[in-house]
Amino acid sequence: MKCPNCGCEMAEGHLYCEKCGMEIQIVPDFEPEIENSIIETLSTVAEEIEGSNKIQQPAAQGEETLKTKEKKDKKKKNPSFFPEEQGKNWLLVSLITFIVVTVTAALVIVFVHHRYSVNYQIEKAREYAEMQNYEEAIAYLEKARQLKDDAVDIVLMESNYYYQMGERQKSADILIQLVQRGQLEYEDKERAYESIIYIYDEEGRYEEINSLLTSCDDADIVNHFQQYMAMSPEFGYESGSYDKVITLKITANTTGKIYYTLDGSNPDANSEVYTAPLFLESGEYQVAAVFVNEYGIKSDIARSWYIINLTEPDPPEVLLYSGTYRVPTMIEVIVPEMGTVYYTMDGTDPNKDSLKYTEPVQMPLGRSNFKFVTISEEGVPSEVISRSFDFAPETDVTVDQAIENVMQALFERKVLSDLQGHAHGIQGKYVFSYVSIVEIPDLGYYYVLNECIEGEDGTRQMTDLLYAVEVYTGAPNRLIYDEDGQMGLISLQ
Repeated sequence: MKCPNCGCEMAEGHLYCEKCGMEIQIVPDFEPEIENSIIETLSTVAEEIEGSNKIQQPAAQGEETLKTKEKKDKKKKNPSFFPEEQGKNWLLVSLITFIVVTVTAALVIVFVHHRYSVNYQIEKAREYAEMQNYEEAIAYLEKARQLKDDAVDIVLMESNYYYQMGERQKSADILIQLVQRGQLEYEDKERAYESIIYIYDEEGRYEEINSLLTSCDDADIVNHFQQYMAMSPEFGYESGSYDKVITLKITANTTGKIYYTLDGSNPDANSEVYTAPLFLESGEYQVAAVFVNEYGIKSDIARSWYIINLTEPDPPEVLLYSGTYRVPTMIEVIVPEMGTVYYTMDGTDPNKDSLKYTEPVQMPLGRSNFKFVTISEEGVPSEVISRSFDFAPETDVTVDQAIENVMQALFERKVLSDLQGHAHGIQGKYVFSYVSIVEIPDLGYYYVLNECIEGEDGTRQMTDLLYAVEVYTGAPNRLIYDEDGQMGLISLQ
């Protein structure tokens, strides 16, 4: 080792330079074992000093040994400012003093290090936590927080230790205090919120989670945990007056159910559940909605009002009256200028998803209930017009008989292998179904049948062939169309 002052090489173990006299300050990082060793060493040195002093005392007062005389003579012959023995004692005392000062300084440094080092407190806390002595671990973390109050990691560790002790509320409280300071970076804030929500979720305290997030002013945090929140529903249109039908959408921030009313009353679990956009037609509406998320948290009620001012279009004019008909008849409708006509044949009210009227409709065989409505471009419906028809031609040939006649003719022509519709080269069988009754000019009235192949699984695939059976005689035919779209017949008899 070299002297830091003059650079001279020093003897190993020396604490000062023999050339320039510079003292070398060495402050070791003492541990308890080292401290004990130093104390034992000092005790030994003290004992040796005490023994040395005892040996140097004279045997008896007034007595003077030959050796003493020799020393006195030697002193007279070799005078010095410091006596030889006194110099040795001074050197020993100086060395002991130096050691004591050094050890004391080292102990002070160790004490200061232990008392004011954050890392030391954290390491001790981890040691006790590994032994599941969380109370002692928390005590050290409290000291660390006093030294470094803004350390997020220390608070998270302390919260975790409280959680391990079963004190979940205390675990959450110190995290809440942490986020309320408002000085955290986003990642640290997210970790704190995640830990709080984990504790509350585990105990089913969803109302408190909702309150915690509602009071949070960080939109990113709220968005990250929004599945726990029940925000008020939002409406697709602002309140006001409109000159068109409104398709009102109601949305929520996460999964759950929206309950609503249209008369302004408070919605609850017994109210209508929102499943599809609401069609607001002519009139006044006071819409109120509440959202309940999957954790059962209910939002505040959202309200909006709408006045729909629309002109109702004229209803369609049906040129055929209800009644019983014996011959095939076309149902014709006059469409108003402002709007489109839609209809149904099963008695249900028509809307924009119903059949659109574009040309006269063939009256179905048997009983039918038609309803017609005009819907304007703004989506306003007119009055609904209803008609009921009972079409039963005066003939002994029924639809079932017409189908049997076609199958018999195809069997005789070897197209079918049996009267159940089976044929060579196909999987499944042929089936025939009624389409309508038509009038073929100069030929009369005919049942129109289409042909399908029914598979073994019951599915049907339509072929390109149509058949026509004369209503009154039952004669089977192939139905064909020429280039101009005119119907023709090919007899199967």
